[in-house]
Amino acid sequence: MRRLLSIAVVALAAGSVIFARGGMQAPEAEQPAEKKLIDLKSDNMGPVAPGDSVIFLVGNFAAQHNGAVITCDSAVRYSDMRIEFFGNVLINKNTTYIYGDRAEYNGEVNEARVFSDIVKVVDEDATLYTYEFLFNTKENVGEFGGGGVLVNRDSRLESVRGYYYANSKELVCVDRVEMRNDEYELKGDSVVYNMATDNAFFFKHTNIWNKEGDYLYADRGAYRKADSLYKVTSNGYVLTDKQEMWSDSIDFYRAEDHIILWRDIQIDDTEHKVLAFGDYGEYWKEPGNAFLTRRPSIVSYDLSQGDSLFMRADSMFLFTINENAERRAAEAAAADSLARSADSLALSGPDSLAHAAGGVDVPADSLGRPRSGRRPQGVDAADSLATAGSVPDSLAAGGDADSPHATSSSLDAPDRPAPADSLGGAAPADSLANAADTLTVAQRKALLKEAAKRAKAEEKAAAAKEKKKKLDEIAARRKEKMTARLLEQKEREEARLTARRLKAESKLKARQARATRKGRMIQIDSTALRELDSLIVLNMAEQDSLLNLLVDSLLTDTAAMAVPADSIDSLAAPRDSIYRLLKGFRNVKIYRSDFQTVCDSMTAISTDSTIHLYIDPVLWNENNQITSDVMDIFTENQQLTRAEFIGSPMMVSQLDTTHYNQVAGKTMTAYFFNNQIYRNDVNGNAQTIYYMQDGEPVEITMMGVIESGEISFFIEDKQVVQITYRGDPVYNFYPMDKIPPTQDIRLKGFKWEGARRPSQAEVFDRRIRPSERERRSEMKHPDFPIMQRIDEHRKRLIEQRRWTDRNDQVDAATVEWMHSLGYEVGQPRKTEAPAE
Repeated sequence: MRRLLSIAVVALAAGSVIFARGGMQAPEAEQPAEKKLIDLKSDNMGPVAPGDSVIFLVGNFAAQHNGAVITCDSAVRYSDMRIEFFGNVLINKNTTYIYGDRAEYNGEVNEARVFSDIVKVVDEDATLYTYEFLFNTKENVGEFGGGGVLVNRDSRLESVRGYYYANSKELVCVDRVEMRNDEYELKGDSVVYNMATDNAFFFKHTNIWNKEGDYLYADRGAYRKADSLYKVTSNGYVLTDKQEMWSDSIDFYRAEDHIILWRDIQIDDTEHKVLAFGDYGEYWKEPGNAFLTRRPSIVSYDLSQGDSLFMRADSMFLFTINENAERRAAEAAAADSLARSADSLALSGPDSLAHAAGGVDVPADSLGRPRSGRRPQGVDAADSLATAGSVPDSLAAGGDADSPHATSSSLDAPDRPAPADSLGGAAPADSLANAADTLTVAQRKALLKEAAKRAKAEEKAAAAKEKKKKLDEIAARRKEKMTARLLEQKEREEARLTARRLKAESKLKARQARATRKGRMIQIDSTALRELDSLIVLNMAEQDSLLNLLVDSLLTDTAAMAVPADSIDSLAAPRDSIYRLLKGFRNVKIYRSDFQTVCDSMTAISTDSTIHLYIDPVLWNENNQITSDVMDIFTENQQLTRAEFIGSPMMVSQLDTTHYNQVAGKTMTAYFFNNQIYRNDVNGNAQTIYYMQDGEPVEITMMGVIESGEISFFIEDKQVVQITYRGDPVYNFYPMDKIPPTQDIRLKGFKWEGARRPSQAEVFDRRIRPSERERRSEMKHPDFPIMQRIDEHRKRLIEQRRWTDRNDQVDAATVEWMHSLGYEVGQPRKTEAPAE
């Protein structure tokens, strides 16, 4: 009786297993998809104990649920949806393989919990080692804890816990993340890593060291391997050997050493002791070019050379020019061009012509077909892809492709004109449609994709062309306007110098004539004439140089110029083949406690430490204001040494709102010591209105009006202590109550520009971040403690023969069984076929 009861129990259990395998499942409409039962197979099965509903399964066991297959040495089935697996557990779905010693599966929630001394997860090139792993067979999502290490080609990634997304090939690592590959090292709180592309997305407290030694910090960003691009979108910081950079958003193209910054930018150039600010900027590590715009400003903080200097403009450009490198590059390009020309001549010889006539190496189109009428040998004449739109008559009539007629009409007729390539765009539309009908789905998709890509590129090119046309029109209008102003200034200065030379020449001739009448011979010293000639030539050169700079700046595309700003003081480079050129455009303002300057545009070059200010420039030093058409300021060791004022120069000093000391002439040169004017020379038709003061409190007592050929002012402690007049001065002094009504108290061209004098707040209103170089430089690089622990544990387990680093696949019998259920095993996810 007991034996019959046992047989009945086994039969009942076997029936339930068969039901679970899908042979007698309930109708699909009555059973939700997520409640689908688990398919099972094994050689032997039975109750764990007589009368027990728990079933053991051994011998070639396998289970399937949601397309995932699970194999092991033995299993225990507790219910329709709960199974436990023992010994050499392998879970596989698509490209994911999970290896463990034991696993529990709950079909109600589609989760397999894998246990082992070390759990191993493999997905193509990626391998994950961890201590705890949970896998959802429906969502294809895994979760690990207790520490995990991912090895993917040359990448190493570890974290305390994380999530594995098989469908998107992504691993989300959380808590004490460390990463390393051939491009960079990383430490952070969380990282999303794509195992297929090696792209990474990172979040709070991310520290990156690239292989060039640069350091980058971000609170959110990404790394795109294809472009070697670090993209920071929150709280970015970059540290290089010579610079520190802060910005809300940063694009760092490491291969080109090109950095683009957006919003709240600060660049600290420690080599030149300069801070640069703006809301958009670009920097090129080599050769050291930079560009800043959107409220850009710079600060020179080298206090050993005086007080800090502040500067702003609408746009700032800095070029670092290496003449030797450029010359070598030009020579190399010329040599390369010569070599290519020689190769071209060699290829155009008789051999190459014969080679081309032979029909070998014919360029192919995107489908691998020859672009000319000559077809490569071995191509089937009946191949629709190779002969779309050019099928021989014999084939069209149903003839054999191997017939002599087909061969002579298609393959051996080099003089026959080639038909239009139906896929190359030369054939009619109906021919293209007919050819498309012969394509496979993948080829047709590739063709349509290529056509859409080409149309998009053409649309983009048209938009770029239209934009360039508008920019060219704007540049042309600016060029015309600015060129007219500079040409007018050039002509005015040339006329002045020419008149001065004619006057000097006339005086020399008059002296010679008087001496001749008196019967005396005098030696005429023409030094003055030669000096005037050199001045005329110098003026022409300077004005032409300014004109060229202006034209360059207006017609050069800002994006192509590829450069942001530095400071005037950063231009003090050695006079060798490497020099720096700074350009500031529109609304230029410079502030230092001892002098201020405004103008429309400026250029500065380090070769001669010269600053050119043009278009309405004004310079203030203490209580002195100097205006002219163009100013050339000369510096040495970041200190003002001399300033030359060209074109209607005038120096004005305000005593009160009514009275101004004034001096004007043809040219003016101011000399500086400790950044203060100590001498001012005025040459050519020098005119002065000067007020004398006396008493306590100081009162204006007299006004002097002086005209002479030349004047020199000597200044001490901000006061004029000596005035030297040369060239037959004419002067009048008037007590303040005796000034005649006909006497003008303003020189011609007088203009007080006090309203334009900039304050520090107008030039610079940014927050200066303190340097973080020391703290960031001392940060520890990743040392991978989890990886070290797991590697040591693996080694010890292998030595003790307690664990094997498995790579086994699903056995053939299970693969066949999965095929019978309609599932693939161990196959990669299907992707779109690439275009041929």
